[in-house]
Amino acid sequence: MRYSLVIAMGCLTLAACGSEPQTAAPSAEGKAEPAAVAAPASESVPVALSVSDLRRVCVAAMGAVHGQAVDAAGHEGQTVDAIRVEAVQDGVVAVSWPAPVDGGRRFADCRVEEGRILWRPARLPTGQTATWMTGADDPVIRYALNGDQIAITQTFPDSTTSTSMLSVPTEEEAS
Repeated sequence: MRYSLVIAMGCLTLAACGSEPQTAAPSAEGKAEPAAVAAPASESVPVALSVSDLRRVCVAAMGAVHGQAVDAAGHEGQTVDAIRVEAVQDGVVAVSWPAPVDGGRRFADCRVEEGRILWRPARLPTGQTATWMTGADDPVIRYALNGDQIAITQTFPDSTTSTSMLSVPTEEEAS
């Protein structure tokens, strides 16, 4: 029940993002008066993520995109059958997960820009180039943080959406 409420709130938030701003009706003199338009409370302005939250968001996003398990916020040394953070450098999180066919590992880079999650395959065979998934045929991936819960919403080119709620605990900071 709780997850349904969170998903419903996420959908309402996304629906509000496409709304046009309201303006006041023209006055008697025929001039439009500027309306005081406040941002709806459900709309959030993207903020810079801490390294811990960036790791969590990328682990959740890659888990949702690739249908993989998420565990313990992607800490190094976690179980091998879940998304694992390999490194974080300059706002890019390198992650890996078990390859579904050969038992090896698949790799990707992930970053967040203006509330949108961008990713690209990594460690490709020689001669293949990795490009960020930002093309017209790629889904737009967004996130919403709610404590340990992260909602990952993918909007596909045909305008359909898929939302996944994943529990990715906050990392314990080293003292």
